Amino acid sequence: MTLILTVIFKQNLMENLCAGLIEQINAHQSPFHSALQHFHASVNLSKKAELLAWLKTQEIYPQFYLNYRDDPKSVVSVGEVRCFFDENLAQHFVNEYNFPLVGGLTFDKKAQFWLPRLLIESEIKNDQQQLSIHLYIDNTQDLAAERQAAINAVKSLEKFTALSTETSQHSMQFAPQKIQLLAQKADQLMWENWVKLALNAIKQGELIKVVLANESEFSAKQTIDAAAFLAESEKQNTGCYHFLFAPTAEWTFVGSTPERLYARQANQLKTEALAGTAAVTDDAAQNQQQQDWLLNDVKNDHENLFVVQDICDNLAPYAKQIDVSDVEIKRLRQVQHLRRRISAELLPAVTDTTCLQAIHPTAAISGLPQQSAVQFLQKTENFDRSWYAGTLGIMAKAQAEFCVTIRSAFIAQNKIRVFAGAGIVAGSVPLLEWQEIERKASGLLSLFSKE
Repeated sequence: MTLILTVIFKQNLMENLCAGLIEQINAHQSPFHSALQHFHASVNLSKKAELLAWLKTQEIYPQFYLNYRDDPKSVVSVGEVRCFFDENLAQHFVNEYNFPLVGGLTFDKKAQFWLPRLLIESEIKNDQQQLSIHLYIDNTQDLAAERQAAINAVKSLEKFTALSTETSQHSMQFAPQKIQLLAQKADQLMWENWVKLALNAIKQGELIKVVLANESEFSAKQTIDAAAFLAESEKQNTGCYHFLFAPTAEWTFVGSTPERLYARQANQLKTEALAGTAAVTDDAAQNQQQQDWLLNDVKNDHENLFVVQDICDNLAPYAKQIDVSDVEIKRLRQVQHLRRRISAELLPAVTDTTCLQAIHPTAAISGLPQQSAVQFLQKTENFDRSWYAGTLGIMAKAQAEFCVTIRSAFIAQNKIRVFAGAGIVAGSVPLLEWQEIERKASGLLSLFSKE
C-alpha cells in the first residue's frame, strides 16, 4: 500500500512557507514503508525572482531548467528521488502516482527521466510571479536521510527572498569573454565531403534526406558560468525554449532551441515541422528578401514537407485526426526557418511514451528514411551526438511538453562544445550548407568574443 501526502500552503512570505514545510516534514510519520510523500506549496511573489539566478546558487544535483517558448512558464528542479532509464518505466510511474517527471531522450533514444527532489513551476499571471513548489520524499529509502535531504532542499528556497529581478540581474551578468577555437570534429573540407557522400546516397536512392551536424570545441581563459550564459542567451535568442541539464557539477548541457518536439494537453497534441533555412542580418530589407526567397524556394519547401509527412505518418496509427497549417516563417536572431504547425487528436490511452517513440527523432534532425539516415550518420559523423538533437522536457499525466535540443552546447569549466546541423536533400550545395551550420552555431557563439 502507498500513501501520498499533499500539503498545500498559500503564503506571501517565502520564509513562512519554508518554515511551514519543514514543520510538516518533521511532524509527518508515514505508516507505510513504501510511501512516496508529496508536499505542495504555492506562493505569489511581489517582485519577480529569476529561477536561473536561484539555480546558480544550488549545490544539489541533478539540476534541470526549462523556459517555455510560447508561454510565460518555466520549471526548475534540483535533486533526484527516483530515476528511470526506460521511458516505459517512467510512464508507468507517472500513471501510478500522477507525479511529473523531468528528462528526455538522447538522439539515439537513450532515456533518462527522474522525479526531482524539489520541483518549482513558475508562471506569470496578472504581472505577478506564481510559484508552485513540489517536494518529494521516498520512504523506500532511509527515511531519516530522506527527510534531511528534503529539509536541505526546502532551505534552499530561502534564497528566493533576496533574488528580486534587480539583484538577480546583477548576479547573472555574463561577461562576454574571448574564446578560442580548439578543434572541430570536421573542418570545412571534411564536412563538405560528408555532404557530398550524402548527396551521392540520395542520388542512389538510399536516402531522401539526412541531417549532418558538426561539433566545435572552444576554450575561454576563465570558467564559463553555464547558468549566466543561458540567462544571456534568453535575453538575446528570443522565440526559443531555453534549457539546462546538469547531471553533476562536472558538466552542463544548455541550449536555446526554436523547435518543439510536442506539447500535449490531455489528448490534444501540438507538434511542428521546422526545416528550411535562410539568413538573418541587420539589414531589414535583406531579411525580407531572404524571407520571400525562402517561402518560394522549392528545395527548402520540399525539405519541410518531408518532415511534415514523416511526423504525420508516424502519428497516424495513434490519432483520430491530424491537421497541418499553412507554411509560415519562424524568425530568429541569426536565421529564419520554414514552419508548418501540426495538431493531432490522440486516440484514448495513447501515452507520452508512444508519442516520444513515434516522433523522436524527427526527419528535421535525423533524415529519411529514418533508420537509413541514422545508419548513415553513425558511419559518417565522427562524434557522439549524445543529448544534442535529443529531447528534454516535463511529462505528467494531464500534460507534457518537450523541446528538440538543437542550438545547444556542453559546458565544462572553461570549455564549451557547440553543435549545429543542416538538412541535406537533393539540390543541396556543400558550401552553402557549411555556411548554414556556421550561422546556426553563432546563435550561442556570438555571446562570446572570438580571438
